[in-house]
Amino acid sequence: MTDATVIIAAWKAEAHLARSVQSALAQRDVSLEVIVIDDASSDGTAALAYRMAAQDARISVLQLAQNGGPGVARNAGIDRARGDWIAVLDSDDAMAPERLASMIALARAKSADAIYDNFQPLDEAEQPVGSPHISGIEGPVRWDLTAFLAGNQAHPGRPSLGYLKPLLSRRFLNAQDVRYDPRLRNGEDFHLMLEMLARGAELWFTPKPGYLYTTRAGSISNRLDPGHARALARADAAFLDRHVATLPADCVTLMRRRQARIADLATTESAMQALRGARPDLATLELLRRPRAFGRFANQLGEAVRRRLR
Repeated sequence: MTDATVIIAAWKAEAHLARSVQSALAQRDVSLEVIVIDDASSDGTAALAYRMAAQDARISVLQLAQNGGPGVARNAGIDRARGDWIAVLDSDDAMAPERLASMIALARAKSADAIYDNFQPLDEAEQPVGSPHISGIEGPVRWDLTAFLAGNQAHPGRPSLGYLKPLLSRRFLNAQDVRYDPRLRNGEDFHLMLEMLARGAELWFTPKPGYLYTTRAGSISNRLDPGHARALARADAAFLDRHVATLPADCVTLMRRRQARIADLATTESAMQALRGARPDLATLELLRRPRAFGRFANQLGEAVRRRLR
């Protein structure tokens, strides 16, 4: 029996992949396998993964013929997984050695289908940056769909629950035929959990930070492509279309508020991209199409100016 499968989607990750894999292999008191999915990298990611697999039988490698993004890569890993639990690990992040054993114990104690733990941001020198992502929670708590949506409202400056990395029941994923949305390259973890909760999953959160999240200059997590924001808005709308008849009224309200904020975000990112390209006319046009996004745009522009001045 394999307790856990750690899925690592890797794209051009040659510089960081070894640390990520080693942190998975170093997990204590669990039997595990590590599946590295090379998402059609153009560097030495696949070669490195195969070298590591030759040295440890717990590692296997999948190579995708064309780049599909994190959702496609993780779905390929889920389809091959043998562990009772599936842990998602980004190729430039790491895990504390006791993370999986602690999360699995909590999942079994609570009869949960999914577990979130906290994450600690690190800089590129692997030093802690600030406090863990979620603060103010003392012990394990259950999050239902309402609580999860309330924590994913795309408020500027507020931590989003969707950025947490889950431990997932493989049995639930397969029984409910739930997979990552292959069209998303941002927000894919949020939408997977959203779908699980809509289908009755039990989700628990523990505030202990076992996931080590590395912030890097220029990473996709530090900026949002306008096209990715629009894809996220479409996914939100599709979820509401699928489930509106069965969702509680407060969840429908929260989902529609989120839709509006994601649309504001897409407009803001498009306008900012236009400014970076020295096209203030296009930025103005974007804002005229959605005037309610101007406040968000002004705040983001002001923060960009302050960073530049510093």
